[in-house]
Amino acid sequence: MIKKIKVIIATITLTISILTLSQQTIPAKCLPANSMWIEPTTIQLNETTPVGYRFNVTIYANISVASYAWQFYLTYNKAHLNVTGCWYSKGDKSEWAGTRPTSPQQPSYGSHNATHNYVLFAESLQGAVETPPGKYSLAIVEFEVVAVPPEGQTYQSQLRLDIPGPFNSYVLDTDLNEIQPLNYGGTTYTIIPEFSAPMLLMLMLLASLCTILLRKKWLKNNAAYHSQN
Repeated sequence: MIKKIKVIIATITLTISILTLSQQTIPAKCLPANSMWIEPTTIQLNETTPVGYRFNVTIYANISVASYAWQFYLTYNKAHLNVTGCWYSKGDKSEWAGTRPTSPQQPSYGSHNATHNYVLFAESLQGAVETPPGKYSLAIVEFEVVAVPPEGQTYQSQLRLDIPGPFNSYVLDTDLNEIQPLNYGGTTYTIIPEFSAPMLLMLMLLASLCTILLRKKWLKNNAAYHSQN
């Protein structure tokens, strides 16, 4: 009996812990050169995620040759998300730029089509300099959740760098030619309906009742033990 109660308490506790996490992410591994991708690769916005919740993703590149400029064109589902910010990964510059002189740009935002919006961002070096081959972070993009699905449904979509549009994502070499082929990696996100507060309270109450039963059983067994000794 005691063992069963312990199992019930452990199961309920684990369930509550999982359900009260606002965000679960799966980070990406470095993609082989030549690539540009988004980390994390998977985002799950769980039951307690409200409208207005914000999260960040980071854009990376891994290049096998010296480079001079980059640009990304990121599309997202505007029914689910809105971009609230975009900036270089290391403040005024990206990790890719390092200490080299740059021509900083401002991000631009717009409509990609009837269902998706975009954020466009870029960075270029200045003068007779170049960025050596390697993996670098480029920028950070902040998103805000604008809708959560009805109970029993989920929203799922992707953040992508490879959708054709008025602009495209690229990295330029020192001769200002696009480095090709350039592989792209996106992010899949899932939004689960907000978890019912009454259901969460019921689970917590059930866990408390099981704890009380377990304590009573322990006190009874302890009293019986001492009466025999």
